[in-house]
Amino acid sequence: MTSSNLHSTPRAKKLYNISRILIMEHLREPSSLLWTAFAPCMLFFIMNPSSLNPEPTAQAYLSYSAWFYAYISANVAFFGFSFYLIGRRESGFIRSFIYQKESIRLFLASHMISYSFLSLIYASLFYLLTKPMLGNYSAHEYFYLMACFFTSYLGFSFMGFAIAALPIKFGTASTLFSLLSFLMLMSSYLGATTGKEHEELIALVNPLHLSTRIFRDEIPLLGAFPVALTLSLTGFYLTMNHFKVQPVWSRY
Repeated sequence: MTSSNLHSTPRAKKLYNISRILIMEHLREPSSLLWTAFAPCMLFFIMNPSSLNPEPTAQAYLSYSAWFYAYISANVAFFGFSFYLIGRRESGFIRSFIYQKESIRLFLASHMISYSFLSLIYASLFYLLTKPMLGNYSAHEYFYLMACFFTSYLGFSFMGFAIAALPIKFGTASTLFSLLSFLMLMSSYLGATTGKEHEELIALVNPLHLSTRIFRDEIPLLGAFPVALTLSLTGFYLTMNHFKVQPVWSRY
């Protein structure tokens, strides 16, 4: 066994263990499950799409549910991935032990993996609960939706990296994400009520609308995914090299 294999095995195990801890920590938070998992499902049921589309088809489900998937991806990226990255950056444990390059790299990679996994869990749960209203389950449709969803999530996670890079505190970040979410929801509502004549303008100011177009195949998935992946990895690289964590004892 080569020396690189000897070093990679413990590193992979650490990556797995930290990611698992972060996932369990997130799932123990009731508010995360409520607003990210169940609230979109309840809204979907309340709006009763079956009455709008009496003939359930795969295309009808994709068209109607696209906004919900985009919203879930944004919610996980903002209020999960980026929000908790800012919060953990301020924690005493992080500031005491994660300040070397290798530790920061391991922590950020675990953080990114854990929330990527969580985002797919939320999207899968939404599909399982809402799909029966507009047809039968389809493996092809499911994997297409997950690919679109993950592309959307990667794009929003890049925005999350950018916000996490700002010199802001946990409380300020909460206000900022709430405001950003409200603005996206309002612009989505305006886009739905004003018609297609303002669609291009809405797309420029609302990434939620842009993400919705990926699900509806108005933006090709094969073109959107490499762009979103590149942006997300760029955000990861820049954050890894500029992640400001000061050891506690350095203040004395």
